[in-house]
Amino acid sequence: MQPDEREHFTAQEEAEATDRRPVIEEGIYIGLPEDTYHAADGLSNSGMKHLAVSPLNYWHQNLNPACERRETDALKWGHAVHCRLLEAERFSGAYAAKLSKDDYPGVLVTDDDLKACLVENGLPTTGKRKQERIDRIRASGIDALIWDELVEAHAGETAGKVLVTAQEMRHLDRIAEVVQGSAHARKSLNSGLAEVSFFVRDPSTGVMLKARMDYVRHTHTVDLKTFSNTRGKSTERAIFDAMFYEGYYAQAVFYHYVREIARLKLGASKIQVHGDYTNEWWSGFVTKADHYFEFLFIESDEPFDMRPIVLQREEYPNAEPNAYWTDGELRISALIRRYAEYVEQFGNEPWRESHEPHVLLDTDMPQLIYNGGAWDQ
Repeated sequence: MQPDEREHFTAQEEAEATDRRPVIEEGIYIGLPEDTYHAADGLSNSGMKHLAVSPLNYWHQNLNPACERRETDALKWGHAVHCRLLEAERFSGAYAAKLSKDDYPGVLVTDDDLKACLVENGLPTTGKRKQERIDRIRASGIDALIWDELVEAHAGETAGKVLVTAQEMRHLDRIAEVVQGSAHARKSLNSGLAEVSFFVRDPSTGVMLKARMDYVRHTHTVDLKTFSNTRGKSTERAIFDAMFYEGYYAQAVFYHYVREIARLKLGASKIQVHGDYTNEWWSGFVTKADHYFEFLFIESDEPFDMRPIVLQREEYPNAEPNAYWTDGELRISALIRRYAEYVEQFGNEPWRESHEPHVLLDTDMPQLIYNGGAWDQ
């Protein structure tokens, strides 16, 4: 799938069709807040996954103003890993470890703990409130750790930060050590820009496409993925299965496509880069036509195994495209056209189709072929 120069939708037409989401002009944005990116109009990789389920699922997940979007624990953890690895300077200001009583041996937690401390030091335990006993301990000069005071101080020091457990913080530090200990990973995550948001119009349909790429170098794009291997597969098989079942290979093709559109438009002065960047990065990005895509898979838990996986259109110059790349191109092209059709047909109204009855066929349940039938015990 290569960009061409036809554009069917105008920015005004699409803005009218999707007036519940702000339209950000075409360009490359460094430092764009994540919430702003997600709220903006455009078809993203995750949006295409929703559309592949059904048009109504896409509308509900992306256009329905009544849909409550909650961040899953897995997504929160992914954000923490991304920030720790790609934005180390921001991480310390954005994240903090939760307090743990295990880190403070002998800390006074309950009212009974406070009373016991007072008795041990020959002081009265009277008072209606817990705070009175805390004040008495402090007034006496007793050098004791009091949990309520630690909590209050911690709340002031970490206001506005995302809190993770002490174990999660140790895991994040360990993951960073593993990545920094890899010569390949250090090189791959060097001399580029983190969290780069792309907004470009698909040349063949005019649909606004958007992608927020983890790390962009002039030679390639890197996407971080955390994984767990609970079924005892080989690490490679666990990753390759995720590539297939989660559609990660299609994400790589989509990001490559969006990046190439942006590269050509930037070189032709049709779009701009917004934010802080160097002239060296700009020049390298514009001139590097044979950029590739890399996933950096990192195990979420011990022993934090790591695998870099490179995806490219051909195995060698002038070869036939890889099957996964061709499949990704066909899927993306079809979903972009489908999105354009539904925007035109429904706009912001629910994308609810009318379906004729489906006659069930054996091919709808291929599992029967392999298990011998439901009654075979």
